[in-house]
Amino acid sequence: MDNISRAFALSLLIILSPLFIIISLLSLIFQGAPILFTQKRIGYKYQPFDIYKFRSMKINSGTLITKNNDKRVTFFGKIIRSTKIDELPQLFNIIKGDMRFIGPRPEVAEFFDKKKFKFLKNIKPGLSDYSSILFRNEAKVLNEIGGDNPYEILIPHKLALANYYAKRKNFILDFKLVVLTILSIISPKIVISAFLGPELFKELPIIKDFCDKYIF
Repeated sequence: MDNISRAFALSLLIILSPLFIIISLLSLIFQGAPILFTQKRIGYKYQPFDIYKFRSMKINSGTLITKNNDKRVTFFGKIIRSTKIDELPQLFNIIKGDMRFIGPRPEVAEFFDKKKFKFLKNIKPGLSDYSSILFRNEAKVLNEIGGDNPYEILIPHKLALANYYAKRKNFILDFKLVVLTILSIISPKIVISAFLGPELFKELPIIKDFCDKYIF
């Protein structure tokens, strides 16, 4: 399965290479160098790796958590974040074998705990998962939560979704999440209410309560 993911990621990288060139040139014009942002994340079997993104924030911009209307995010950064284009360089992570297309999003070391991330012993982190769709605009969700440490409130829900995925992981589910990830770029609320919500909210009431309070 990993070889298939790598081959597909390489094919996508070749197909999307004109877009990569355009985004890189626009980034240089509007933000300057560097084009890419790298950050240490915890991956499969608890091994750290560098995750790649198109840079969307000012250089050396402090805290790891980005809130809604964060002044550190550049004008160009807001555009590529809203369309998730900033995540495209993670195709390199898939090709390298750090990640898969579908799997729990990799976490920074600051919020990592082996006891809570046991699923990483068996599966690799991914480009998208349940939480990526439900909390698509994470910065806005954190802004709705408020307080000094809103991520501390969000992360247990991301872990609940990661464990839910890990127990049910199969090819059909992965394919479904790939399709829903693409559709969520166009209409996240319809994807949640029509395709994800009926199942997730029944199986994980904690997620329903959270979404009712901070998303809907």
